[in-house]
Parts: sequence; C-alpha cells; structure tokens
Amino acid sequence: MDVIDFSRSNACAGLSPADRAVLGEAAVKLLDARNVIVRIAESLGDLTSKMGGGAAQFLDDKFGIDVAGKIQEVTQTLLSHFMTGALTGMDAEGAGDRWGWLHKSIVMLSGATSGFVGLPGLLWDLPITTGNILRSVADISRAYPGENIDSEDTRRACIEIFAMGSPLADDDEADIGYWAARASLSHASVEFFIKTAAARFGVVISEKILAQAIPVAGAAAGAALNYAFMDYYQEMARIHFMIRGVERRTPDPSCVRPCFGEIVGALRQQRAR
Repeated sequence: MDVIDFSRSNACAGLSPADRAVLGEAAVKLLDARNVIVRIAESLGDLTSKMGGGAAQFLDDKFGIDVAGKIQEVTQTLLSHFMTGALTGMDAEGAGDRWGWLHKSIVMLSGATSGFVGLPGLLWDLPITTGNILRSVADISRAYPGENIDSEDTRRACIEIFAMGSPLADDDEADIGYWAARASLSHASVEFFIKTAAARFGVVISEKILAQAIPVAGAAAGAALNYAFMDYYQEMARIHFMIRGVERRTPDPSCVRPCFGEIVGALRQQRAR
C-alpha cells in the first residue's frame, strides 16, 4: 500500500491517526477501483457496443421497446423492494463481506448466458445483476460497525452506491464524483432518492447492455463486464462504509471530505512520478 504521512496536514488535523489510516486505505481502494479486469472488459465491450447500439435502436424503432427505459424501470423496482426490506435470508447480525466470490460467480454466469442470446437476455440479466450487486453491497455493510441493514439509514447508504459512477469511466475525478453523489442524495425523499439512483445506474448499465447485445459475440463481454461491475461496486461499498465510519467517529464530520481529498490527491501525484 502507498504510505504518506498526513499527521501534519491541516486538512487532516481533526482526525485520529487510526482514522487517517482508514481514509488512506479507502483512497487506495478508490484509485485501484478500475483494475485490469475492468480494462479487459472495456476492450471487449468496445468490440460489440457499436453493433449493440444498432440493435437497441432497431428494437425501439420497430417494436417500441425502450431498452434504456426498461433498465431504469427494473432498477427502480429492485431498489424500492430493497428499501422495504426484501433481503431474503440475510441476517443483520451475520458476518459481513463473506460472499463476494459467490455474487461474482452468479453475475458472470448471467452475463455469459444473456450475452450469448443477445438483447433478449436483458430480461434475466438485468434483475439478476442488479439484485446481486444490491445483496453484495448489503453483505459488505454488515462488516462495518455502526451499520445495520435493518435500518433505513444503512439501506439508503447501500443504494447511494448505485449513484457513484461507473467502472468504465475515467477515475481522475472519482473522489469528486463520490462526494457530489452523496450531496445530491443526502436530503432527498425516499421516492426521489430511489428514482435518482436508478436513473444514474441506468445510464451506467446501458453501456454494459449494449456491449453484450449481439448474440454469441456478447457472451465473453457479458461475463467480463458483469465481473467488472460487481468488483467495482463491491469496492465502492467498502470505500463508502469506511468513510461513513470515520464520519461517525469524529467530532466534526465536515473535516473528513477535505482530508480524504488531500489524501487522494497526494496518492495520485505519488503514482504519477
């Protein structure tokens, strides 16, 4: 792990050494979130997404099937059910962050099978992928003191993950995007909160769907992209809950953002040398 001493930083002065270390770990995770798997998946997606875009337009023109609208509709329904407690078999007191591998395996299989048949595979891949990301994020939350998946606050925190960018986007401003997403959702009503998160995730997932829209050719892209998406949102969940924990412990939560921003900036400069 990259090591930088922030003990004399004005931005981090109000935080304990332990909490500065937590933010340092979260910053490393943020900068590493777009990993090699994501780049491979992105390359595979580029090979098929142009054809996929044509297929989506054909469905819209000939049959009135709005792929982007369908994505947002399904996502919004799943997020709404999550807020009302649809976490079958998940114990709030259970050990957290244990099933990441299983969720990755499920979405890879779903992506491969749906990509093999093309756009019709959206019918099962979208709810399976979105639902498993939700369950994985909720599972991860249980590993962090102060989070409780039976509480509305933690469930809202889980849904916030869906508004925090894409593994296919440039990460230069990832930390700014993280805080911007939180700020825009912090005081929203539950209904608007869910609609906003679903809309943002819908735009992100549309990129993935188009890359696996061509039968057979989309199978590899579907499996790789689903793995990449799951891995990315799992890491974003860990970052989110680590930062929430620091905010919960410090007397002045407002100092967390500038400290985190300074750490991210310093790490980015260090890696650029």
